[in-house]
Amino acid sequence: MKISNTASAVRVTLSPTEISDLQFVIEAAERAGHYMPARVPNIMAALTRSADDVRMKQAMKRAEKDRVTRIEQDRRARERQFMLGDRYSVMASRADYADASSDPDARQWVDLVFHEIMQRPLPDQYELRRDVWRVHVVQLDGGTLGAVVGGDCTQTADPAEIASVAEQLIARFEGRA
Repeated sequence: MKISNTASAVRVTLSPTEISDLQFVIEAAERAGHYMPARVPNIMAALTRSADDVRMKQAMKRAEKDRVTRIEQDRRARERQFMLGDRYSVMASRADYADASSDPDARQWVDLVFHEIMQRPLPDQYELRRDVWRVHVVQLDGGTLGAVVGGDCTQTADPAEIASVAEQLIARFEGRA
């Protein structure tokens, strides 16, 4: 509670809890038969509305903070980045993917949601993998991005598969080099 005097009035700042306490005291006084001026119910109604507004604003702030936290947690749960050795950067994103390549031996994984938004048809023979990791591997050259090693998808949503897919891509890349 904060109280300040002005030339013509007293200014009081009450928290919603303090308003509830004041309301309890006034209702108890009324039940005990004490006289209450006619304007007290109007004052209490105004205070109650104000307390409800404050509670709503607090709830909205908490909800927004929780929403931001959930978005960040979801992003972290769907993205991974790490180094394999000191030469390879591995990035993985979890989503639904489709192989958009018309060649069954070549894989061209696309995010299914993005592909649907773009309204592009998939080839007649395509593979669909739901809730898997799309793994990208890049070779670093002196701390900067060098050659693109390649990319592929895991078979399941298990994040432990990311490293093995990355290692297979690196082995294929090093075998070609």
